[in-house]
Amino acid sequence: MASWDLRRLQIECDRNGTLPLYLLVGEESFLIEESLRVIKKSSLEDGPSDFNADTFYCPEDKVENVRDTVEMLPMMCPRRLVVYKDVQILKDKDWGQLNPIIESPVDTTCFVLVASKIDKRKKYYKKLQQKGVIVELKRPYDNQVPMWIDYIVGKLGLSIGQEARALIQQFVGSNLSEVQSEIGKIHVYLGDRSLIETEDVLKVISRSKIESVFDLANAIGRNDRAQALTCMANLLEYGQSEVGALALISRHIRILSILREGSRAGLSGQRLSAKAGVPNFFLNEYIGQTKMWTDKKIHKTIHALEETDKALKSSPISSHIWLENFIIKTCTH
Repeated sequence: MASWDLRRLQIECDRNGTLPLYLLVGEESFLIEESLRVIKKSSLEDGPSDFNADTFYCPEDKVENVRDTVEMLPMMCPRRLVVYKDVQILKDKDWGQLNPIIESPVDTTCFVLVASKIDKRKKYYKKLQQKGVIVELKRPYDNQVPMWIDYIVGKLGLSIGQEARALIQQFVGSNLSEVQSEIGKIHVYLGDRSLIETEDVLKVISRSKIESVFDLANAIGRNDRAQALTCMANLLEYGQSEVGALALISRHIRILSILREGSRAGLSGQRLSAKAGVPNFFLNEYIGQTKMWTDKKIHKTIHALEETDKALKSSPISSHIWLENFIIKTCTH
């Protein structure tokens, strides 16, 4: 079967119900949990979920226990749901134990495997693709984040203004789990109101994160290594994850690049801020920063960000080292 995304999963579950076998692949926890919610709602809607839903984690739970549970008959329900998370850790011999229920999926069970990443060259991946559905959940690009903000806001029965939406993206970035968390805080703050406005965002979400990103970009632009390391430490101290911090910095640098190109093309004011996708009242701060960034410096920094992103994902335990290396690489003359 072809790979699906979350939207296709929702459509198919609403139209035809769930299938016996899925593999969810992605590093964005919000998209994983949202996909599991869709599958659970569809597979267990006709019976009690307490007796028919099991979640296992690799490597804590043994493969044979998972397999036994998948093969159990549901109680007072047409189907049971079994979720096995972090299966990217499984060894080939473990996949061998799962092979019988992958080769011949159990009709009375919806078996969902969840992985942050997967080796598509492996035999088990090809078998999963043949016998089940692969749902690929990729972290959204910057231009897709507003759509996801609207989605999260809509689920809460709220609406949001355009400027408020841009501010949330500006402050939080593209990590949808963090976006959901911040919108949840705003929801509580609103009380009986249902429209999220600019003032609500400014009062609930601290500007400390974005101010640290501006300070960091200033320091990198000046090649001030010591100040850049301090700003990076401040950003992490405010609760930003290493991967999230890198995403915010990447977006910031891309905005500077877009603004330089837009200014050269004669754009200014609202047209320039719209092109860069930033709130208009941040425009002057960004324009001020573009004056200390050359095209060469921007390209060099983007390359360093891409290398650091790969390093963080391949070796997350050493995340602080990779971030320090990023500063050292970019803050050179």
